[in-house]
Amino acid sequence: MTQSDVDAALAAATRWLDEVPGVVGVGQGELAGTPTVDVLATDPETAAERLPGQLLGIPVRVLSSGGPFEAQ
Repeated sequence: MTQSDVDAALAAATRWLDEVPGVVGVGQGELAGTPTVDVLATDPETAAERLPGQLLGIPVRVLSSGGPFEAQ
Protein backbone atom coordinates (compact mmCIF):
# COMPACT_ATOMS: atom_id res chain seq x y z
CA MET A 1 0.00 0.00 0.00
CA THR A 2 1.36 3.38 -1.03
CA GLN A 3 0.59 6.91 0.11
CA SER A 4 -1.21 7.33 -3.21
CA ASP A 5 -3.53 4.45 -2.23
CA VAL A 6 -4.21 6.10 1.13
CA ASP A 7 -4.85 9.47 -0.53
CA ALA A 8 -7.35 7.87 -2.94
CA ALA A 9 -9.18 6.19 -0.05
CA LEU A 10 -9.32 9.48 1.89
CA ALA A 11 -10.68 11.31 -1.15
CA ALA A 12 -13.37 8.65 -1.58
CA ALA A 13 -14.23 8.74 2.14
CA THR A 14 -14.98 12.47 2.12
CA ARG A 15 -18.37 11.70 0.56
CA TRP A 16 -19.38 10.14 3.89
CA LEU A 17 -19.48 13.66 5.37
CA ASP A 18 -22.64 14.29 3.34
CA GLU A 19 -24.00 10.75 3.04
CA VAL A 20 -23.73 9.23 6.53
CA PRO A 21 -25.57 10.95 9.38
CA GLY A 22 -23.28 11.87 12.26
CA VAL A 23 -20.01 11.69 10.31
CA VAL A 24 -18.22 14.97 11.02
CA GLY A 25 -14.65 14.30 9.91
CA VAL A 26 -12.38 12.06 7.86
CA GLY A 27 -8.60 11.84 8.09
CA GLN A 28 -5.57 9.60 7.93
CA GLY A 29 -4.62 7.59 10.98
CA GLU A 30 -2.39 4.67 11.84
CA LEU A 31 -2.86 1.43 13.72
CA ALA A 32 0.13 -0.81 14.48
CA GLY A 33 2.12 0.87 11.71
CA THR A 34 -0.62 0.48 9.10
CA PRO A 35 -2.29 3.55 7.60
CA THR A 36 -6.03 3.84 8.26
CA VAL A 37 -8.94 5.99 7.18
CA ASP A 38 -10.19 7.48 10.44
CA VAL A 39 -13.79 8.62 10.53
CA LEU A 40 -14.99 10.91 13.32
CA ALA A 41 -18.65 10.47 14.17
CA THR A 42 -21.02 11.85 16.80
CA ASP A 43 -22.50 8.33 17.13
CA PRO A 44 -19.65 5.96 16.24
CA GLU A 45 -21.61 2.74 16.78
CA THR A 46 -24.31 3.73 14.30
CA ALA A 47 -21.79 5.08 11.80
CA ALA A 48 -19.71 1.89 12.01
CA GLU A 49 -22.79 -0.14 11.07
CA ARG A 50 -23.17 1.93 7.89
CA LEU A 51 -19.52 2.08 6.80
CA PRO A 52 -17.25 -0.60 5.31
CA GLY A 53 -14.38 -2.11 7.27
CA GLN A 54 -12.03 -1.23 4.41
CA LEU A 55 -12.01 1.32 1.60
CA LEU A 56 -9.83 0.61 -1.43
CA GLY A 57 -7.88 -1.85 0.73
CA ILE A 58 -7.26 0.65 3.55
CA PRO A 59 -8.71 -0.23 6.99
CA VAL A 60 -11.48 2.10 8.20
CA ARG A 61 -11.74 3.05 11.89
CA VAL A 62 -14.75 4.88 13.27
CA LEU A 63 -13.92 7.06 16.27
CA SER A 64 -16.00 9.26 18.55
CA SER A 65 -15.91 12.95 17.75
CA GLY A 66 -16.76 13.64 21.38
CA GLY A 67 -20.32 14.67 20.55
CA PRO A 68 -22.06 17.13 18.26
CA PHE A 69 -20.26 20.29 17.21
CA GLU A 70 -21.99 23.51 18.21
CA ALA A 71 -21.16 27.07 17.22
CA GLN A 72 -20.34 29.34 20.14
